[in-house]
Amino acid sequence: MYKYQVKEMTFVNTFRKIVWKFILFSTLVICLLIISLLPQFLKAKSFSSITNTRYPTDLKYIFIWKPTQKPNRYGGMKVLKYEAGQKIFIKQKCEYINCYITYNKSLLRGTEHFDAVVFEGEDLLNVHRKNINLTRVPSQKYIFRTLESAGKAPICNDDFDDFFNLTWTHRLDSDIVNPYFDIYSANNTKVGPTKEIQWIKKMKHDNKLTKRFKTKDRAVAWILTNCKNKNRHQDFVKELRNELKGYNYSLDTYGPCSNNKCPQGKTLKCYKMIEKRYFFLLILEEMFEEDYVTDEVVKSMNHFTIPVVLGGADYNRFLPPGSYINALTFDMKKLGAIIDYLIKNRNMYEYFFDWKNHYHYTRRSRTNVCDLCAKLNSNSSNNSYKNFRKWWNPDYRDSCQRMSLLSLFEKYV
Repeated sequence: MYKYQVKEMTFVNTFRKIVWKFILFSTLVICLLIISLLPQFLKAKSFSSITNTRYPTDLKYIFIWKPTQKPNRYGGMKVLKYEAGQKIFIKQKCEYINCYITYNKSLLRGTEHFDAVVFEGEDLLNVHRKNINLTRVPSQKYIFRTLESAGKAPICNDDFDDFFNLTWTHRLDSDIVNPYFDIYSANNTKVGPTKEIQWIKKMKHDNKLTKRFKTKDRAVAWILTNCKNKNRHQDFVKELRNELKGYNYSLDTYGPCSNNKCPQGKTLKCYKMIEKRYFFLLILEEMFEEDYVTDEVVKSMNHFTIPVVLGGADYNRFLPPGSYINALTFDMKKLGAIIDYLIKNRNMYEYFFDWKNHYHYTRRSRTNVCDLCAKLNSNSSNNSYKNFRKWWNPDYRDSCQRMSLLSLFEKYV
């Protein structure tokens, strides 16, 4: 009996030792695990307590917002897509290259960590603020961007008043000005377009172009690449055509929307042919809006024809004085008389090209991003556009009503 009790006590003591060893081992493992994870936990906690602490030289992360559903775009407008990453800033030889474009909202730990969010105007049609679904912090820049006119990309929802910090459009009072072309001086310094451009008052004149103009034997041409423009400007074109008939001149249209096709079906060939044979080229803008001057002007300025412009811009911001004829400043009788006078007095016609001794025009890439990165590197304020819709389009109510009716029409036709 005694031997049995001794054996039982020995077994109990052995079992207790094993249990205590297991407890000690487990405790040791847990302690080691906690010690190994503690630095990462503290780092994450300290990082989360910092709200967007950034330095001026840090990479500027730019998120291009896109709607989850395909938006209804006016007239089938297409939105340009920028190359993602930093390489685009290097390729364009930007002054600042510390910027990074992404379409992936999950690139950073949260959307509040992006330096800027860009919204394409064409993507905001029929979009409400609540559908944007982004976390925003005061240090971020929300940027409105479009190359289209306000008539094509109106912002109708009042959600977007007091929403954008910066604007990136063709308008010259935008925070990031993105016109359709740039103007350079003779020494290749960019001088415009700007609201306060200073043109050379007394331009150099020479007679080197006299021979070039000897082949001209027709009055006015119009290259029509947008068929909607044909209907929009039909009254003006009809009146001018009738006025020119009184002088035995014609107004000839070329392009895919006309009976007169361009040589080999190429628009550039049309400009070469018109430069050789015509005195004037019509530039009729699709929309009459502030600073809306498209690159059609550049095509004329880079050839030897006088542009007859019709649009809503102040053309002195875009074209040198004495280089063009603004159709809005004359009635049809005077416009016809001016065309006739310049055709018959070629020595006066030549003066319209004196500007070529001092300036030249280049079309701007539609995916230019250098000014965007430069702006994000500047110390610009974070004020917002309180009355954005009115700034972008003073007639936004009419534009929005027209677009609403157009959407209804397309829905039921």
